[in-house]
Amino acid sequence: MCFFYFYRRKGARGQSILESLLCMIVLCLILFGLLQIFNLAVAKMLTYYSAYRTSRSYSVGFADYLLTRSSQVAAIGGSGKLVEPDNREYTGLVQQFDAEAFMIPEYISGTSWLEYEYWGGENSYDPKYYNPNVRPPETWLYHSNNMSQGGAIRTTVGFNDYPFTLFDLMDKDRIWFGAVGNATYIGGDATFINHSADYLE
Repeated sequence: MCFFYFYRRKGARGQSILESLLCMIVLCLILFGLLQIFNLAVAKMLTYYSAYRTSRSYSVGFADYLLTRSSQVAAIGGSGKLVEPDNREYTGLVQQFDAEAFMIPEYISGTSWLEYEYWGGENSYDPKYYNPNVRPPETWLYHSNNMSQGGAIRTTVGFNDYPFTLFDLMDKDRIWFGAVGNATYIGGDATFINHSADYLE
């Protein structure tokens, strides 16, 4: 009788551990999902800010290449890794951040070059962690300007094929989430009065 009681207690403890483990897996999936939603929300917010900066630049008469650079720099927070200059030159994130503080104003002014992962479809997976046959999405940042009849300029900035980075971490072979992120559009827009029409031909 005592042996049967001990066996039942031991089995009950195993069942509790199993149930706790299953609950933890579900909670982790929910947490990663919420973090991914937050990541996409930040990218969405940055596209609105980028559209605002680009529309403002257009309204005061900036050249086309400066409009492109203005839209790109405003969306740096959601643009992935630094591609050029190669971020492997920096020993840590703090050093890279200090270098970017000098490089970004020079890039906006047109005196130097800068490139981020999601500006021109240069998404990459680390071959140490991902299957080499897995092809990452090709994310492109674009902007467009449309003039309205009232003289206002409406600017749209968007990321085409924006990646689901946290899902990629959970599914390194892209088996579960193979189709996720292949056609994801993240974009925002802003409208300004075109003041440059008053003093530019």
